[in-house]
Amino acid sequence: SWQASTPVLYDSTFNNGDFAGWLEGNFVVDKDQRMWDMLRVANKKSPDEKAAMVAINADGKTLDFDPKTGFIPIDGGSKKFVVKYDTLSKKYWTLANVIPDKYRKQFPDRNPSGFRNVLMLKSSSDLKKWDDVKVILEHEDVINHGFQYVDWSFEGNDIIVLSRTAYFDGIANAKNNHDANYLTFHRIEDFRKIRSKL
Repeated sequence: SWQASTPVLYDSTFNNGDFAGWLEGNFVVDKDQRMWDMLRVANKKSPDEKAAMVAINADGKTLDFDPKTGFIPIDGGSKKFVVKYDTLSKKYWTLANVIPDKYRKQFPDRNPSGFRNVLMLKSSSDLKKWDDVKVILEHEDVINHGFQYVDWSFEGNDIIVLSRTAYFDGIANAKNNHDANYLTFHRIEDFRKIRSKL
């Protein structure tokens, strides 16, 4: 049994006019039991990545979005990400394609959504301020390598991860970092004990 909510329409004036669209959201329930749809945000110009926080009312029929406060800064926010809450650490966790300065300097004019070669484990206590925890996967080639569209789950003390991966296969590279040639499995052991070394 399915029902549709009221839509929240695209508005080119959102995000101070630097708004190409939002897509690929994921649902997460906050500590106050309010449900949100967190969407990746495509910018037109700015390298500063953001996500959009759209509130879903309890009846599931109406959405609320405040363009003044609904965009939150999050490195990796212009690519698909999944957020989940861990009751033991009392934190939200995600894996996101961040852009370290060394790659941003190497490709200063590249759209943020085009960087997928670094996968970062991130955590938050409130869904709005996100901390980098550890680089999980990285390749120095921005163009033909990517670890993207990851989905994951908690498994005891670990996080298990599936990644749509673009990687050199021993003969040739993937067509590009988006058009992947592998589906790879990864395990992040004892993720709650990881202390940032960044």
